[in-house]
Amino acid sequence: MEYSPRYRLFPTTEQRESLDWTRDIVRQVYNHALHEFNQIPENEGTLRQRVWKVRDDLPNLKQYWTELNKVYSTVLQKAVERIRNNITNLGKLKSKGYDVGSLNWKGPREYRSFTYRQSGFELDKKSGPRDRA
Repeated sequence: MEYSPRYRLFPTTEQRESLDWTRDIVRQVYNHALHEFNQIPENEGTLRQRVWKVRDDLPNLKQYWTELNKVYSTVLQKAVERIRNNITNLGKLKSKGYDVGSLNWKGPREYRSFTYRQSGFELDKKSGPRDRA
């Protein structure tokens, strides 16, 4: 079983602006990746291979979109891989008889999270109001 710990944050105004900026960049990468993914014909590999093809193009994208260099690479990779997760989940709903559409472009209010999946950082559990992380 996989666990995904979630922590409630109480950021300062400066930290909130930084998180909002990161979320917006990640949203833009997701939208760009979705556009690129839709350009790849279905017969060019499995879903996983087509998503990885888009994900593997991130280093080239960073060369001309320099703001991406300020975001952890694994956060950007996870945003692209979110396409595969979303398509898989839509397929599961469709198999249960639900009427599902396709993935759409995400506006600023529709993309509300991003995922850090790498090691190398530690949460300070003693900071924050009333000993909350």
